[in-house]
Amino acid sequence: MAELKQSPLAAEHEALGASFTEFGGWQMPLKYSSELSEHRAVREAAGLFDLSHMGRCGQSDRTPRNS
Repeated sequence: MAELKQSPLAAEHEALGASFTEFGGWQMPLKYSSELSEHRAVREAAGLFDLSHMGRCGQSDRTPRNS
């Protein structure tokens, strides 16, 4: 089996106690605690979904063109 890719946020997910699963060749966080406590946290505060495995972005040093 090929080694799973990791999100740039993998270390942060691990530090926060996430359990991981394989998703499309990526090691992704599945949950941090119980589903009920996560549901309550999102309802009472906010939730965040790591999208870094869904696309790529790049940066170049080219000067932007004027319109």
